[in-house]
Amino acid sequence: MNKETLMIIIVILIAIDVLREGYLKGFAGAFLKNLMKYKKTALSGIVITIFTIVYLDLPVAEQFSNKYYDKTLQGIENKARTATPEEIVILQKKAEIEKISKDKYSKYERFFANQGDGDTTAGTVVVLLLLGTLFKNKKLRKVSKEALMAIIASGLLVNILKYIISRLRPDVNMLPYQFFNWASWMNGNQSINPFKSSSASLPSGHTIVSVAVAFSFYYGYKNKFIRAMAVIYAVVLSCSRVYGTRHWLSDIISAAFLGVLVAKTIYEINKEKNSENQGGKDVI
Repeated sequence: MNKETLMIIIVILIAIDVLREGYLKGFAGAFLKNLMKYKKTALSGIVITIFTIVYLDLPVAEQFSNKYYDKTLQGIENKARTATPEEIVILQKKAEIEKISKDKYSKYERFFANQGDGDTTAGTVVVLLLLGTLFKNKKLRKVSKEALMAIIASGLLVNILKYIISRLRPDVNMLPYQFFNWASWMNGNQSINPFKSSSASLPSGHTIVSVAVAFSFYYGYKNKFIRAMAVIYAVVLSCSRVYGTRHWLSDIISAAFLGVLVAKTIYEINKEKNSENQGGKDVI
């Protein structure tokens, strides 16, 4: 058994134990209630997302798409993009020029992408939970449990939305209005599969997970430094997805609103557990 498999097993066992403690109990109902409770904020998120789709997605994506000339060429070969012979020649030249810098860039992009993966994030949170247990820090233990549940809840939510909306990513096709591709797939277009990652762009999974975890700690702590670090963590990981041309800006914005709401909901349904922190080692 390798280290990765062992870590996954540990994370799953701990997550099951936290679920049994009721940290996610009543989430669906509470989440829907919060949508109504914070309807002005939710509506603002929808309006900002639509505005971004219409006016900002394409120009922002084009600023970073030069990191993916080879992917653009692949898209043309797969008939996911269109280009004239002259444009293809230019793209081929740019792909050669950018090859060295792209390799360097990809290392950083992959690093941030890995940090936003659900399994990696869950592993980090479990380590914090174990540290809280080891040093008898009840606050850290409780917030880590909430963050772990936020990963599960946001992961389920984002995947449901992704496959309903079925939007193509910008590194597949620089057309920001490619939604509901399952319809084309059902009509026989086998070049598009709504159940593949390329057709699952909105909302961003990395963003909703990182934001949900970050705001679990933001709501759980009053310390300004911890709150600032949580926000920076969420912003950096989210922006890396736009910088890497893996997501449209609107994917990030919509996921950020959802991530905050997920964290807020889990924090609220576990407020009664705050009493267990009283008298414990909680100095932050």
